Amino acid sequence: MIRTKLISIAAIAMCTAGLMCGGVFADETGNTTVTEPTGSTTVTEPSESSEPSSTDPTDSVPTTVVTDPSDIDTGEPTSQTAVWINYQKAVVVCKKKLPLLKATTSPAGMHVTWTSSDPSVATVTSNGIVSGLKAGYAVITVTTDDGKSDTCTVTVLYKDVTDKNDFWYEPTYELTSKGVVKGYNDQTLFKPANNCTRAQMVTFIWRLAGCPEPDSKESKFSDVVSGKYYFKPVLWACEQGITTGYNDGTFKPNVTCLRRHAVTFLWRFAGSPEPSGTEVKFKDVKDTAYYCKPVIWASEKNILAGYEDGTFKPEGECLRRQMVTFLFKYDKFIGGTSEGNA
Repeated sequence: MIRTKLISIAAIAMCTAGLMCGGVFADETGNTTVTEPTGSTTVTEPSESSEPSSTDPTDSVPTTVVTDPSDIDTGEPTSQTAVWINYQKAVVVCKKKLPLLKATTSPAGMHVTWTSSDPSVATVTSNGIVSGLKAGYAVITVTTDDGKSDTCTVTVLYKDVTDKNDFWYEPTYELTSKGVVKGYNDQTLFKPANNCTRAQMVTFIWRLAGCPEPDSKESKFSDVVSGKYYFKPVLWACEQGITTGYNDGTFKPNVTCLRRHAVTFLWRFAGSPEPSGTEVKFKDVKDTAYYCKPVIWASEKNILAGYEDGTFKPEGECLRRQMVTFLFKYDKFIGGTSEGNA
């Protein structure tokens, strides 16, 4: 009976305060948009030069008022407190502020403390104003002095990846949150239209594998030297048979990764599995090409879709938005590691 009354009181308090589980979005111009609850999740995250630091998103759960069993057992009057945040999910662009988070307490006027799960991604002031610092996730928590709390999951967007209708939106933020891909300018720009280099592609695969230490300390390639961000990834990829380099003993780290290179790297990362079929669905992929099996396999696994004209365009340059989509689909359908790359 007491538990039923308490939940009813909490529900009345939330309705009185006008609290909803909707979302709030602060765009790059500083404008703020409040959305009705949809149950959808927005994703974000990391920079080519910084270490991964992100918080995986978690769906908020309804606030529950917890009753001390001892109060029920003794039949003594109880004094319950609670706190709610007006939004359980919010989105803000890097270097912008999200000023609309507010906490309501029961009884009213209680002192609360605001904290961020990852201050490198988003900070929060003592009165609940959130600032997005770099792409990623942060869980903002408000806590009363007696330990009651509520949370809001904040997604901080890259300045140049803000349209969720773009095919690379979800892949960018899913892999950023895992520390696989990172951006530029302190993790505030992703540059989706930039070409993806061979060094970047191998580094992303290495991160997807969990950043394993290579056995070797020396590079077999004359143009891969210690101190470069891709040094360990290339050593590891070479040991795993993911890359073999060129006949002149170079790796060519700064050369743009072609589409045939990207698919072949992923196929080798998976352990060079035999595709189920032998027929090539793309008219510009010859069955004698070294990348024929990788293309058939990637197509069967839904990693590769090709173009509307029925081509794969193996010589096409792989853009960062295409690269992140290949990696996202690989991680989704194959998994970050394989039997050959544990």
